[in-house]
Amino acid sequence: MAMTKFWLSGLVLLLHLSIFAKVDEVVAGKALAQLKMEPPISILSLNNAIVNSNSIVIPLKRAGKLILIEATVDSIKGNLILDTGSMKLVLNSIYFRDGRRKAGSVSGGVTGKVQTVSKNTIRQVRMSEIVWENIEAEIVDLGHLESARNVKILGFYGLSMLKDFEIVIDLQANVLELHRIDSNGDRLNTESIRPSLDLSLPVYNNNGILLIQAKIGKSNYTFCLDTGAESNVLCSSLPDRALNTVSVTRRSSLRGAGSKKVEVYHGIMNDFTLGKHRINGMQTMVTSLKAMSDAYGIEIDGMLGCDFFEQGIVFLDIKNRQMGIQFYKNAKE
Repeated sequence: MAMTKFWLSGLVLLLHLSIFAKVDEVVAGKALAQLKMEPPISILSLNNAIVNSNSIVIPLKRAGKLILIEATVDSIKGNLILDTGSMKLVLNSIYFRDGRRKAGSVSGGVTGKVQTVSKNTIRQVRMSEIVWENIEAEIVDLGHLESARNVKILGFYGLSMLKDFEIVIDLQANVLELHRIDSNGDRLNTESIRPSLDLSLPVYNNNGILLIQAKIGKSNYTFCLDTGAESNVLCSSLPDRALNTVSVTRRSSLRGAGSKKVEVYHGIMNDFTLGKHRINGMQTMVTSLKAMSDAYGIEIDGMLGCDFFEQGIVFLDIKNRQMGIQFYKNAKE
């Protein structure tokens, strides 16, 4: 079966979720915290959203550079990974084996084709003050992620679950803000004022994958936005004039969502520009993104992961295809 265009930017590239223990990004995870099962303020379904609160603030947890939110999925408590590189809910087959299964599909990642996944209808997902009901989820084995981080990972949640909101990601404060917006992109909560942004630019939605244009040197390249990736990534097939801007610091082996291992280079991005803002000093990996490009049906030159989202407060308006950034102090030139 041909690779589907697909959720798996985060899963495909959870990038170093399984990098060997010698790689210094592997950090022991935090212990599972218990959720208080209070009545939800918001009730959402896959197709129709009924929301009683127009603004919600959700605390984030960090395991290394994974961005986690405590959640309960069909009575199972654990952590979901915030994954802007995916549109769907992706769950760990260790915890979700039962239910109505559907035909699986094959996906692609940095290490090539990965295992067949199946689908299941989940009765309820509870995350902070929000409840989603009757959501279709992809099911795949994520056991190696738990082993690498020593944290209970129920899966990833993608942008389809947050499509009715302006998404605000503040990794310095470790909070996720969700603000309901109207068709014009204005917040329904009139008391919540969007701050002045240092940068505002369009994002392109390609089959649920958010893409932006950025420059390396003087040339434009296409990047996908992916909080599920712990590091930025540049495709190894980029021209030398782009790759030569990276100061390589070391090499390591990577195992992605599949079992295949590939060699990757780690380094520092020295000549990256977004809009009119040059951002130096971001960590990146250099490896092939061919399998991802095949899966997406569009050429991907790179990925902007957690290292990028740590540069400032990021605002995503999916309805109107806009992204804004309020940079942290000293995060830009």
